[in-house]
Amino acid sequence: MKRKSILKAGLAAIMLTSLAGGAYNTAYAAFDENLNTYTLDAVIVNAERTKNQFGDTITEQSYYRTGGDVKVITREEIEKRHYNDVTEAIKRVPGVTFTNAGYRGGEYGYNSYNNSMAINGDTRVIVLVDGRRVDNSTSTRFGDRVSSAGRTMVDLNQVVSMASVDKIEVIKGPGASVYGADATGGVINIITRKGAVKNQGTIDISTGSWKKHIYNISYSGSAGNDKSWKYFFSATRNMAHDSKYHDGLTDEDHTYKGTNYKEEGVNFRLDKDLGGDKELKFWYNHQNGKDGYPITARDWRYWSQAEWNRIIERTTRPGGYGNTDNPGYRNLFSLDALSGSYNAYRNNDVDISYTFKKENGMESFVRFYSQKHHYWGVDRYPDWILDDGSYVPFPDSPEWDSFIKNYKFSKGLSPTLSYYEENHGFQLQYGKSLGINDILASVTIDKAKQLKTQLNRKTNQNEMTTVHRDSVFGFVQDKIHINDHWDLTPALRFSHYSDFVGGKYSHAGGDTIYTPAINTEYAFSDSFSGYVGWTKIYRPIKARDYSIATPNGDALDDEKGDVYTIGLRKNIGDKTTVNVNYDWTKMKNAVTYYTVWDTASDDWRSRAVNAKEKKESFNVTLDHQFNENWTLSLAYTYLHDKWEAKHGEEFDPDISLNENSNVNTMINKLRPANHYTANLSFEKGKWYTGLLANWYTGCSTEAFTHKRALVLDWNLNYEINKDISTYVTVTNLTNQAYENAYSAYNGKGAAPQPGRAWMFGVKYKF
Repeated sequence: MKRKSILKAGLAAIMLTSLAGGAYNTAYAAFDENLNTYTLDAVIVNAERTKNQFGDTITEQSYYRTGGDVKVITREEIEKRHYNDVTEAIKRVPGVTFTNAGYRGGEYGYNSYNNSMAINGDTRVIVLVDGRRVDNSTSTRFGDRVSSAGRTMVDLNQVVSMASVDKIEVIKGPGASVYGADATGGVINIITRKGAVKNQGTIDISTGSWKKHIYNISYSGSAGNDKSWKYFFSATRNMAHDSKYHDGLTDEDHTYKGTNYKEEGVNFRLDKDLGGDKELKFWYNHQNGKDGYPITARDWRYWSQAEWNRIIERTTRPGGYGNTDNPGYRNLFSLDALSGSYNAYRNNDVDISYTFKKENGMESFVRFYSQKHHYWGVDRYPDWILDDGSYVPFPDSPEWDSFIKNYKFSKGLSPTLSYYEENHGFQLQYGKSLGINDILASVTIDKAKQLKTQLNRKTNQNEMTTVHRDSVFGFVQDKIHINDHWDLTPALRFSHYSDFVGGKYSHAGGDTIYTPAINTEYAFSDSFSGYVGWTKIYRPIKARDYSIATPNGDALDDEKGDVYTIGLRKNIGDKTTVNVNYDWTKMKNAVTYYTVWDTASDDWRSRAVNAKEKKESFNVTLDHQFNENWTLSLAYTYLHDKWEAKHGEEFDPDISLNENSNVNTMINKLRPANHYTANLSFEKGKWYTGLLANWYTGCSTEAFTHKRALVLDWNLNYEINKDISTYVTVTNLTNQAYENAYSAYNGKGAAPQPGRAWMFGVKYKF
């Protein structure tokens, strides 16, 4: 079915359902699981209050939202599904996709090996903790291959441990532009846990495949005669040996060498009720980890002594680097995994907030925050051509063990690549209700810097680059309650960025940009509502955009464009809910890249440019409650991009002789065209079980090993008594071979996702 036909059919189907009746607030939404009761800022919310009149799930910060497709993952769901990190939690949300190399740590500075995400196909996603942005505007860690790279610039698994997460809001599209003029794809808002009145501790221990062990301990409570002090503490350790995967090229199971990791985290939150609307919050978060660094999986088709020598010999001639001209080239990366290369990180975050007024759900506060993040990598690998001109031994040969035992890790005694990122900021927000108007205004001042140190292997000297940037953000919106069924929200945001400087990363800024937005929600009845929105997008050029050279060394322009969104929600009776969402993005100045053949160097050269981009996304979800025990959610997501040259510029999409390098191919063929999701759950008495299915179709065999992939995750809980429960989880139940990332340089199958893995755990409350 053609794309336009799909959109017309979906919209027609939802309009036909408007003939049915039902009460909106009583419908069960399986994509927002466990909403029958949940905690809202230490207050228990019952089933009648989990949704507003438009069908939006209520949270502590839902007053920010102005429409759009929003999914909320509750603490109860996190505990029942046993999500180990934020990625696991939100991968079930329709329209959310991930790109990674199949292991945890990634490679700092090269996006092809980092964990990145997209919402409705757009990687311009803002990540928040309690409504505060956690990215750093000077970061260059997420570079390389700009068009398909993660503009999110945050690794979700290194933000905060799941033990300290209370809820996760996934806001698709620009329906919360208060968070940033660059929230084109949407927002991930992680809301942290707050201490409760009753003192309670939890110990959660699990173990499973690949010697994976997870230890969590948390304690929550209150203090003082009036219980006005609330505190929450958690500590986490997560570790595993090398994972296994099913190889899509050979149809065999293999160990993914170098994918071991060990990560730890501590989180502390202290809240003080000062009476009336006044509150004081102190939040501290520490994360650290040491993750294996395999770069890619092996190409087992070329794993032999003869092929090893052939690959090395080919590197001595022009064009010998990369899979296109040297099949199996990535096998040389196994030297990293086998010799102990790794990446590590250490994060320390502090957030102090004073709330001085609450009015109609809006908070007025001042906030001070500080983020200090340190990332470094250690490359221990030996060169494949040794000093005497001989080749490094084949890893499966008898000579390998003695060689690696005697190899001196002279290049691995200190980090070969180090990033130190730091930013501090101040935020003032004020909310005021004036009749039918809820006015919300804020201003944020952020000072960011990055210090990058990298070893130059030719000179054996460290090269240092420092990047600084100051930013000021302002925002004002007026949520006009025209009547009980209609909200209209105009908004205006201004963004001011200073220049950033630092070697090749220098860029002129200093302009103040105003970006308007207008969104509206309307409830046609208790069972039928819709929303429409438009937002002007502005994303400033950042240092990492210059990780690829520009033609003639020209400067890139800031990204600008428009995003339009429309959606309908409909209840069919009190058991079924249907949602349809359509987003259209028109960027007149997006950053992308293309590849050309450079005759002077006899090699391919990539160039970053500004271009026009048109992107469409379509979501349809159906949530159904069969009875008090069984619930089911179904979803479908379709994505499409088109890139064109800007007027007056030469930008031929077929300029490259290598099809895998032109812009449209790099976007559309590097992700599935269709994504289907099914989420089935059963709960009765002491038992709870859930089955999540993600089916990806329309995968190009130029980039992926299979045209489609069905990935199943299952879990089972049993409550032994009120204090002890036990559980089992199985991910990738059928041991499916699949990938979600591709690089022509490494070839197909270089980024396999983990195979079948199980975990068994026990949770004890005291």
